Amino acid sequence: MGLLEAAAPAPRSRLVDVGSGGGAPAIPISVLRPDLRLLLIEADARKAAFLVHVAGMLRLGAVAVARRRAEDVGRDPELRERFDLATSRATAAPGTLCELALPLLRVGGLLTALVGDAEAAVLQAEVAARQCGGGVPRAARDGILVVTKERPTPDRFPRRSGVPARRPLG
Repeated sequence: MGLLEAAAPAPRSRLVDVGSGGGAPAIPISVLRPDLRLLLIEADARKAAFLVHVAGMLRLGAVAVARRRAEDVGRDPELRERFDLATSRATAAPGTLCELALPLLRVGGLLTALVGDAEAAVLQAEVAARQCGGGVPRAARDGILVVTKERPTPDRFPRRSGVPARRPLG
């Protein structure tokens, strides 16, 4: 799995999947790396229930599901800047994704996202990554956007629910 190779998480790392939807890439990652502790964020109640069901059926004990918006999770002091790795697939535009995911990462953490065009995503994510504590975005390989968290995210991010998608940074 290319995303897992690009991220190369250390054993027992904490991973957050933003906008988990049907469970990709988080569920396959959990199957391949059962040592990782995963939090899947999904606001849609039916999708979140499906994720709980799948994790239970596959006996993925290190997987938890949060039926909340990513903006709310990013402001939760128990979860903010606590994760080593953030993943996502088709959750939001690259800049919006940076605003949703970077507040969840500890300094030194890594955002890895499956995108259609990694080179275009790098350009689209640059301003938001910088404003939210990230370094210069890069394309790890075709279809994978990577941003390293270099400094704490300012308290004003993420903005309230729905704002990052309606008014992207930059």
